[in-house]
Amino acid sequence: MQIRCVTSDGNTMEINLGDEPITIGRAPEADIVIPDERASRIHCAIRRWDDEYFIRDLKSRNGTYVNDEKIEVAALHDGDRIRVGSTLFTVETGRTPGASTALQEVEQEMADGKGYETILREIVDTSHDEK
Repeated sequence: MQIRCVTSDGNTMEINLGDEPITIGRAPEADIVIPDERASRIHCAIRRWDDEYFIRDLKSRNGTYVNDEKIEVAALHDGDRIRVGSTLFTVETGRTPGASTALQEVEQEMADGKGYETILREIVDTSHDEK
């Protein structure tokens, strides 16, 4: 399982989740450092437990959200959207999404303010990378 996000500078960040817990926040001490003023220094943590991954909010100021629901602890599943401050991560199992899932992801990105041309450019860039 992995989490993926597009950073504010347009780069894609992909993080493979393993057996070791990871933290997300804006402090250099976090395992995943995000340059997001709305994120706490150590905002949340993801950990594997009994073959499932769970995310826990670490008493952050602005909360941690999974699929637009504020959580304290939540199990993560393929397609879930994690919001830390203003940064949005997507949970992926490595399977290729079906058409309806891909369409939902595009609709969500557009609702979050990403432009149509940017989305098309990312699709084209990804298809070239896969060749």
